[in-house]
Amino acid sequence: MTRKETIIATILLIIFGTSMHFVHHVPFFNHFLGYIFPVTESVMAHMKMVFYPMLLLSIYLCISRCDIREIGAPILGALAVMPLIVAAFFSYWVFVRHELMVLDIVIYIASMVGAVHLANRWRTCAVVQRLWPLWIVLIVLAIIAIGVLTYHAPDWIIFADLG
Repeated sequence: MTRKETIIATILLIIFGTSMHFVHHVPFFNHFLGYIFPVTESVMAHMKMVFYPMLLLSIYLCISRCDIREIGAPILGALAVMPLIVAAFFSYWVFVRHELMVLDIVIYIASMVGAVHLANRWRTCAVVQRLWPLWIVLIVLAIIAIGVLTYHAPDWIIFADLG
């Protein structure tokens, strides 16, 4: 992507991801929408807010470039920053023992910027492009795992409603 495309994509993905956070407040919110949109104020919700916008970027790149090999890099970028979201959250949780909205926002924006940056760097990698069928399988497995963990999460702090 060009620098302009990267900046625009990053801003749009941050806006989309942030707006995902508020969908559970709309009157027509239902169980099915909860598989995609956050249903609690948890670390897992923030990981969903990175994964699904990056999935949209994958789809956009595949369609706009007419090349299925574009599918992997954004997903890899999302998956690479997800552990960093957990690490950043617990880094401040240890000290304050409660959620800090300002830090959550900073962590989210940094995660999205990092995911887009990584995706942009990995888009031209021959190995990433060659393994596109693997990324499709990984996407399907991630969607299933995120969906199951939304409503059947283990009793772990990253799934707890901290809001």
